[in-house]
Amino acid sequence: MSRNALMAQEDNAGTTASAESPMVDVSCLICGGAQHETLASVAEIAEQQRMLQVFHQERRREDAQADLKDRTTFSQDDSTEVVQCLTCRFIYRNPRPTLRAVTERYQEDEYGEEHLRAEFRAQKAWAEQKIVPMARHCRFGPTPVVVEVGSFVGGFLAAATAQGWSILGVDPGKEVVKFCEDQGLPVFHGTLNDAAVANQSVDAVVIWNTFDQLVNPDTTLSAARRILRDDGHLILRVPNGQMFHQGLQWLKAGGVRRQWALQALAWNNLLTFPYLNGYSACTLDQLVARHGFSRVALEVDTLMTLSDEETTVWGRREERLVKSACRLLSGGRSRFPAIQTMVSPWLDVYYAVSPRVPEASRLSCPS
Repeated sequence: MSRNALMAQEDNAGTTASAESPMVDVSCLICGGAQHETLASVAEIAEQQRMLQVFHQERRREDAQADLKDRTTFSQDDSTEVVQCLTCRFIYRNPRPTLRAVTERYQEDEYGEEHLRAEFRAQKAWAEQKIVPMARHCRFGPTPVVVEVGSFVGGFLAAATAQGWSILGVDPGKEVVKFCEDQGLPVFHGTLNDAAVANQSVDAVVIWNTFDQLVNPDTTLSAARRILRDDGHLILRVPNGQMFHQGLQWLKAGGVRRQWALQALAWNNLLTFPYLNGYSACTLDQLVARHGFSRVALEVDTLMTLSDEETTVWGRREERLVKSACRLLSGGRSRFPAIQTMVSPWLDVYYAVSPRVPEASRLSCPS
């Protein structure tokens, strides 16, 4: 199936799905294949949801049990299967919400002022750590122009502004856009495709924690390529779909592997896989290559810290140990691919504008 056919399929789904059932069966967005296998059924995802609830309850102080929303409730937690394409091994939710449903969901998300401020402080501290590798891989000049898609509360915008970068955020959420504007941060309310950014005027487009939620990533990638200079870069941060896949097997294996899988998946927001798409480096390479990008670097990372003052002391210690182990072990080579996969929760992937589509982008990923 061609990219145009895939996009037409989604557009039609967004306009014809009934209000009672705003879900649609979709083909693989990497290769267009319609044949897939189920990795996690609706019942299995529901069981993981129960496991996640218990996991965080056990690590929450007794006087803070009611406040678990940020740990167990996600935007993409619909009752759907997680499947894998039989052709290219891409992992995705099927069926999934329509384009219209996802857009409306993010537009109307509400968090409250106190939560937004806490998120801003945490994300700004996290983003400050991303500035150095980003500048190194992209080889910026003194005042790069950077656009962030899915800017949320503006933590990265603030960190980049402090470096003297020219920055613009893009986000569909009404509340978070207003929050950023109140902080004096420049944000466009809408999508990258609709933002008034001149062609070939941007040094980098970054999508830190949003790309896996895009229903039509081709539209965003096309817009990114249009506004990027010929020496520009695209930076994507995605949850590792292959770690979720391997984690399912380890959860069933029992013993030490089950214990590690539960802790690693839960502390990195991979248990229940609350995302639309589960990219690996290989499937992500294939997707972006057809828009004229080639990979220049890949860094393994973990989710930003989840525990807070309402988490037990031993829970905070456990999270630090689990994530430190992931960062340490992912940095070396392993003769055991399953182990390497299980210490690679999140992927920061850096791409450069490429003069041609690499041949490797047309190949299927290994199983």
